[in-house]
Amino acid sequence: MDTRWHLAVSKDLSAVSEVMGSSIRSDSPELTEICEYALGSGGKKIRPAMCILAFRACGGEDSKQAVEVGAALEMIHSATLIHDDINDEGDLRRGAKVAYKRYSISRSIIAGDFLFAAGFNLIGGASREIIKCIFEAASAMGAGEFDQKGFEHDPRVTESSYLRIIEEKTARLIECAARSGAFLARADASAADALGSFAHDIGMAFQIVDDTLDVVGEEGATGKRIGSDIMEGKPTLPIIYAMQDPSLGGRIRELFESPRLDWAEAEEAISLIKSTDAIQRCLSKARGMAEGAIGLLDALEESEYKGALRDLARYIVDRDR
Repeated sequence: MDTRWHLAVSKDLSAVSEVMGSSIRSDSPELTEICEYALGSGGKKIRPAMCILAFRACGGEDSKQAVEVGAALEMIHSATLIHDDINDEGDLRRGAKVAYKRYSISRSIIAGDFLFAAGFNLIGGASREIIKCIFEAASAMGAGEFDQKGFEHDPRVTESSYLRIIEEKTARLIECAARSGAFLARADASAADALGSFAHDIGMAFQIVDDTLDVVGEEGATGKRIGSDIMEGKPTLPIIYAMQDPSLGGRIRELFESPRLDWAEAEEAISLIKSTDAIQRCLSKARGMAEGAIGLLDALEESEYKGALRDLARYIVDRDR
């Protein structure tokens, strides 16, 4: 990955990988292997990058603690993905078999629990503000996943319900990453709030793009089978917008409401969604959020890292994976 935002913190992100590697070693070689498998499947490391970029943009110099907090955030995030894949009965994650398909459900649940605990162990020496921020964001992720389950296959789901869900399950942890970086750099409240709001909106845009790629992406790029969200009945924004279409919305609602689609029906749903204005509306909304978020960075002094944050925002909405 050679984007500007990644190059700006590439050494720190390498240190994040080292910290994670040493933090997940256990007396059980198989448990260590499962954790390494979950962490080593090619993630973008958006959360640690956000933490470190915020730290650097606020004038932080010694990044050791920012690296540790970033590693903790990535481990907590990865733990939730292990459990989510089991809950969703997924097959692929970033182009590889999901952990439970390779190692069994019971072992993967334990590995997720272990990763979660190891992540929180890394922040034991952090400030009370950071611990509280991460705890609340981790709690929100669980609430978001729970709320999402309640709307599966429910055509009455609204855009506002969807936005609340993705705020909880995605945006809050990314916001916490930026706020943690600002706290570690001892930034003033206005800079921390600006970075937190920036990261929140970027997190919202990130999830909207992720959900849109489930319809228009390429499996080789996204690392998962296109249409998986539709098969699982997940209430995503492309589906919500497509169900509003005056001519095609009825059939899309029927497919979304079905408790057990086959892949032929999922492909029909994809084709129908693409025939509406749903994709354009989703990408327009995500790009609008990103551009609005970039404006919040005016509270910071110009620097290489502020430029990298702008680049990260644009990468998130222009990516194909």
